[in-house]
Amino acid sequence: MSRRLARAGRGFTLLEVLVALAIFASVSAVVLTAAGRSLTNAGRLEELTLAGWIADNRISELQLQQIPPSIGRETQELDYGSRKWQTLSEIEASADPGLLRVTVWVALQTPRGRSGSVSERAVTSLTGFIAIGPGVARQ
Repeated sequence: MSRRLARAGRGFTLLEVLVALAIFASVSAVVLTAAGRSLTNAGRLEELTLAGWIADNRISELQLQQIPPSIGRETQELDYGSRKWQTLSEIEASADPGLLRVTVWVALQTPRGRSGSVSERAVTSLTGFIAIGPGVARQ
Protein backbone atom coordinates (compact mmCIF):
# COMPACT_ATOMS: atom_id res chain seq x y z
CA MET A 1 0.00 0.00 0.00
CA SER A 2 2.84 2.37 0.73
CA ARG A 3 4.13 1.90 -2.86
CA ARG A 4 0.84 3.14 -4.31
CA LEU A 5 0.90 6.26 -2.16
CA ALA A 6 4.51 6.91 -3.07
CA ARG A 7 3.70 6.68 -6.80
CA ALA A 8 0.65 8.91 -6.53
CA GLY A 9 2.68 11.68 -4.85
CA ARG A 10 5.48 11.72 -7.45
CA GLY A 11 4.04 14.49 -9.68
CA PHE A 12 4.38 14.87 -13.42
CA THR A 13 7.18 13.49 -15.53
CA LEU A 14 9.25 15.80 -17.71
CA LEU A 15 7.55 14.43 -20.83
CA GLU A 16 4.08 15.21 -19.45
CA VAL A 17 5.12 18.76 -18.61
CA LEU A 18 6.58 19.29 -22.10
CA VAL A 19 3.41 17.98 -23.75
CA ALA A 20 1.28 20.30 -21.58
CA LEU A 21 3.51 23.27 -22.47
CA ALA A 22 3.28 22.44 -26.19
CA ILE A 23 -0.52 22.33 -26.00
CA PHE A 24 -0.62 25.61 -24.05
CA ALA A 25 1.70 27.30 -26.58
CA SER A 26 -0.44 26.16 -29.51
CA VAL A 27 -3.65 27.38 -27.89
CA SER A 28 -2.01 30.70 -26.95
CA ALA A 29 -0.85 31.25 -30.54
CA VAL A 30 -4.35 30.64 -31.88
CA VAL A 31 -5.90 33.00 -29.31
CA LEU A 32 -3.37 35.77 -30.07
CA THR A 33 -3.94 35.43 -33.82
CA ALA A 34 -7.71 35.64 -33.35
CA ALA A 35 -7.33 38.69 -31.09
CA GLY A 36 -5.13 40.40 -33.69
CA ARG A 37 -7.65 39.77 -36.44
CA SER A 38 -10.43 41.05 -34.23
CA LEU A 39 -8.57 44.32 -33.61
CA THR A 40 -7.83 44.73 -37.31
CA ASN A 41 -11.49 44.14 -38.19
CA ALA A 42 -12.66 46.58 -35.51
CA GLY A 43 -10.34 49.27 -36.90
CA ARG A 44 -11.54 48.65 -40.44
CA LEU A 45 -15.20 48.79 -39.38
CA GLU A 46 -14.58 52.06 -37.55
CA GLU A 47 -12.91 53.47 -40.67
CA LEU A 48 -15.84 52.39 -42.87
CA THR A 49 -18.40 53.82 -40.46
CA LEU A 50 -16.68 57.20 -40.21
CA ALA A 51 -16.18 57.39 -43.99
CA GLY A 52 -19.86 56.54 -44.55
CA TRP A 53 -20.93 59.33 -42.19
CA ILE A 54 -18.64 61.82 -43.92
CA ALA A 55 -20.03 60.90 -47.36
CA ASP A 56 -23.62 61.11 -46.12
CA ASN A 57 -22.94 64.48 -44.47
CA ARG A 58 -21.39 65.84 -47.66
CA ILE A 59 -24.37 64.83 -49.79
CA SER A 60 -26.73 66.34 -47.20
CA GLU A 61 -24.75 69.61 -47.27
CA LEU A 62 -25.05 69.76 -51.05
CA GLN A 63 -28.77 68.95 -50.95
CA LEU A 64 -29.44 71.70 -48.38
CA GLN A 65 -27.71 74.50 -50.30
CA GLN A 66 -30.05 77.28 -51.42
CA ILE A 67 -28.42 77.39 -54.85
CA PRO A 68 -27.79 73.99 -56.47
CA PRO A 69 -24.09 73.17 -56.90
CA SER A 70 -22.40 73.42 -60.29
CA ILE A 71 -21.56 70.39 -62.35
CA GLY A 72 -17.96 69.37 -61.78
CA ARG A 73 -15.59 68.01 -59.12
CA GLU A 74 -14.57 69.38 -55.74
CA THR A 75 -12.02 68.09 -53.24
CA GLN A 76 -12.12 68.88 -49.53
CA GLU A 77 -9.98 68.03 -46.52
CA LEU A 78 -11.40 67.69 -43.02
CA ASP A 79 -10.72 66.34 -39.54
CA TYR A 80 -13.27 63.84 -38.31
CA GLY A 81 -13.00 61.15 -35.65
CA SER A 82 -9.41 62.15 -34.79
CA ARG A 83 -8.31 61.45 -38.36
CA LYS A 84 -7.63 63.54 -41.45
CA TRP A 85 -9.86 62.76 -44.42
CA GLN A 86 -10.21 63.82 -48.04
CA THR A 87 -13.45 63.88 -49.99
CA LEU A 88 -14.01 64.11 -53.71
CA SER A 89 -17.50 65.21 -54.75
CA GLU A 90 -18.47 64.73 -58.39
CA ILE A 91 -21.66 66.43 -59.54
CA GLU A 92 -23.08 65.53 -62.94
CA ALA A 93 -26.33 65.71 -64.86
CA SER A 94 -28.71 62.78 -64.58
CA ALA A 95 -31.27 61.38 -67.00
CA ASP A 96 -33.96 63.34 -65.16
CA PRO A 97 -33.67 67.08 -65.91
CA GLY A 98 -34.84 67.91 -62.37
CA LEU A 99 -32.01 65.99 -60.66
CA LEU A 100 -28.26 66.21 -60.35
CA ARG A 101 -26.30 63.07 -59.53
CA VAL A 102 -23.69 63.39 -56.76
CA THR A 103 -20.99 60.82 -56.03
CA VAL A 104 -18.77 61.33 -52.98
CA TRP A 105 -15.56 59.36 -52.40
CA VAL A 106 -13.96 59.45 -48.96
CA ALA A 107 -10.34 58.47 -48.26
CA LEU A 108 -7.92 58.85 -45.40
CA GLN A 109 -5.49 61.64 -46.07
CA THR A 110 -2.07 60.35 -47.05
CA PRO A 111 1.25 61.93 -46.19
CA ARG A 112 2.61 64.30 -48.84
CA GLY A 113 4.40 62.56 -51.67
CA ARG A 114 2.14 59.52 -51.86
CA SER A 115 0.31 59.09 -55.11
CA GLY A 116 -3.22 58.06 -55.97
CA SER A 117 -6.38 60.05 -56.35
CA VAL A 118 -9.07 60.14 -53.69
CA SER A 119 -11.31 57.89 -55.80
CA GLU A 120 -8.54 55.28 -56.08
CA ARG A 121 -7.77 55.31 -52.33
CA ALA A 122 -11.39 55.65 -51.20
CA VAL A 123 -12.55 53.79 -48.12
CA THR A 124 -16.11 54.16 -49.37
CA SER A 125 -18.21 56.03 -51.90
CA LEU A 126 -21.81 57.14 -51.83
CA THR A 127 -24.14 58.34 -54.59
CA GLY A 128 -27.14 60.59 -54.09
CA PHE A 129 -29.31 63.03 -56.00
CA ILE A 130 -30.03 66.74 -55.67
CA ALA A 131 -33.33 68.17 -56.81
CA ILE A 132 -33.09 71.37 -58.79
CA GLY A 133 -36.03 73.69 -59.19
CA PRO A 134 -37.66 74.31 -62.58
CA GLY A 135 -36.32 77.88 -62.78
CA VAL A 136 -32.69 76.97 -62.00
CA ALA A 137 -30.36 76.70 -64.97
CA ARG A 138 -27.69 74.02 -65.00
CA GLN A 139 -24.11 75.11 -65.37
